[in-house]
Amino acid sequence: MLKELLASLKENKKTAIFVASMLGIYLVLQFTYDYAISPNTSIDSKLIGLIISQAEIILQFSGYELLMPDPQYGAHMGIQGTSGVVIGNPCDGLSLFILFTSFLIVFSGKWWFKIIYILLGIGLIHLLNVLRVVALALIVRYSPESLDFHHSYTFTLFIYGVIFLVWMLRIKIYKEAKW
Repeated sequence: MLKELLASLKENKKTAIFVASMLGIYLVLQFTYDYAISPNTSIDSKLIGLIISQAEIILQFSGYELLMPDPQYGAHMGIQGTSGVVIGNPCDGLSLFILFTSFLIVFSGKWWFKIIYILLGIGLIHLLNVLRVVALALIVRYSPESLDFHHSYTFTLFIYGVIFLVWMLRIKIYKEAKW
């Protein structure tokens, strides 16, 4: 079985190198974030604050009254009359930014296009994350019993699915324009 696996890797050398490179870049970026950036900066709290303020703008624009800020919870928001939602560091999207970027760095193409595509992709992931928080606040309001399911499964599958589709679009653009 091991011989078959090694033979398959030799046949698919480019794929194996691509996957190993992507995994290596992802691990380096994630390690840098976990052990150098996150402990020494307030990037998570600033990003969470941005997500909350943008989600609140959408909810207010939609006619909802918001919860008053509660100093007991630093990253808490929601609709008046509900328990609201708390946004933690794992939910701020940074690990998704890293995953998304890792693939694009390793993928072929011109650097100027990679940078533009990475920035647009990160913007899209952030927007989806803001909309996810809005949807979670609405779920707490209208169907609180389904919050855990939607938080754990629905939105996770949706966001990873969108990231995959954006990667596929990148591959298609490269095939057609070689950017």
